[in-house]
Amino acid sequence: MIKLALVGKNIQHSRSPDIYQGILGNEVEYGLLDFADATEIPSAKELLSIYDGVSITSPYKKHFLPDIELTSCASLVGAVNCLRLRNGIITGENTDFLAVVNILENWIQEYKQLNIIILGDGVMSTVTQQALNKCRVTSFKVFSRKTSNYFDQLNIPKIFETQFPTARQRIVINTCSRDFIFKGCLDKQTIFWDFNYNFEDHLSSLPAMIQQYIDGLEMLELQAQYALAFWSIKSI
Repeated sequence: MIKLALVGKNIQHSRSPDIYQGILGNEVEYGLLDFADATEIPSAKELLSIYDGVSITSPYKKHFLPDIELTSCASLVGAVNCLRLRNGIITGENTDFLAVVNILENWIQEYKQLNIIILGDGVMSTVTQQALNKCRVTSFKVFSRKTSNYFDQLNIPKIFETQFPTARQRIVINTCSRDFIFKGCLDKQTIFWDFNYNFEDHLSSLPAMIQQYIDGLEMLELQAQYALAFWSIKSI
């Protein structure tokens, strides 16, 4: 039996158990380790003495950094979302980054030129910006609560017209958590990629306003495949 776990806060809604069971079937036992405070989290060594692989979600993607080695991708973004123990060494990887790069590369093939607005300035915003840099996409702008008044009511078409007047494919990437609900102006030329999944507040309002609404499930499934490869459990 393969034993995996997710470390996070308020994660009982997580689809991770379903995703890993969908890939591995009855071979996997998956635990949701929900911690209200970082002081409650066991050490990486303790966790990996129990589990074959450990995933990490917000707000703890930087919690283990002082005690582990990082892959080049994890070093680039300064955060990890999975841990492994191999030959006595604990290593952290960021498979969110790998998944975002994969999806962006597919979009570049399809649309050639991407013009992107990123909502949020947290860890997943950093992951997205570094993924765009790796893919050599320079036409992007970041907006957040810290830099924008009425952040949830941005006029996206106007921003694209101002920032990217010759824009081809317009994409909004929402990296904010579920406590952020976008209520601003959108148009039919825009794809809205929401890193949240099954988020009813957006699902009920945004799809009718835009070209396409994409939730975070594809990215979640893809990063799980990369995590399994990182743990040497299954090749991608």
